[in-house]
Amino acid sequence: MILNFDVIVIGSGPAGMTAAIYLKRANVNVMMLDKNAPGGQINRIAFIENYPGFSNVAGSDLAYNMFMQTQELGVPYKYGNVVSIKDEGDYKVVKTEQEEFTCKSVIIATGRKPKELGLENEKKLIGRGISWCAICDATLFKDKDVVVVGGGNCALIESLYLSDIVNSVTIVHRSSEFRAEKIMQDRIFSNPKIKVHFNSVVTKLNIADNKLEGVQVFNKEEEKESTINAAGLFIFIGFEPSTEYVRDLNIATDNNYIVVDNNMRTDTPGVYACGDVIKKELYQITTSVAEGSIAAMSAVNDLKE
Repeated sequence: MILNFDVIVIGSGPAGMTAAIYLKRANVNVMMLDKNAPGGQINRIAFIENYPGFSNVAGSDLAYNMFMQTQELGVPYKYGNVVSIKDEGDYKVVKTEQEEFTCKSVIIATGRKPKELGLENEKKLIGRGISWCAICDATLFKDKDVVVVGGGNCALIESLYLSDIVNSVTIVHRSSEFRAEKIMQDRIFSNPKIKVHFNSVVTKLNIADNKLEGVQVFNKEEEKESTINAAGLFIFIGFEPSTEYVRDLNIATDNNYIVVDNNMRTDTPGVYACGDVIKKELYQITTSVAEGSIAAMSAVNDLKE
């Protein structure tokens, strides 16, 4: 049987693009396959300050630079929403909604997607006041009031970005303190356009003319409900892995995150995973690129054998 590729990398975030770079440099016939723009979630990050070599870089710029490196090497990139991967022993079949590809090995690097609050009318208000990406939608709320939900680095970075564009930012966080880095917290507390509601959760979305008009917030400590008038709601409460299409593989998962060994191998020969789609302790760009290189070299070594 003539296979389309030696390795197909599913996902073109930092992990996937790094894997593709290492594979191509090892003279492996590789293709990247993704349903989103190259770069994944880092396209949504306004600025990154903890990636070595860059004191401050826009997420979209870092994503572009990584992608251009894959293109300069000649790595094919194809758009496609993967719906299944079948293990046929000596080869794998990767199926998208439109096409089907065969390869010797697969590297899964599809990352994670943002979580929703799970409130009534939340999906209805997407694009009508609710967003998961400040860099994408901030200008829609220029000189207006917005609410940010979350307390990690992502929530605080996006709040700072928003504060340069909107009238005011109110951060709603369920705990009594932020999880974010101290330097980010200091910037939040010193910004006059940002207010913080600790020990609080959003309980209801207020709608007028099919658009968000504000949110109901419950303070758990005071057991008091209040209304925050806002035109926009930005949600940064964590992520869940994009692994719906791996069910046919029957590989080990933990809370839907793929379980791998130290060499990024799953328990199915010829299938590897890396980046934010795997079960690990630290979810960072730096860990993702490291895992992408490890997955690639594991695939190279296994192909030789």
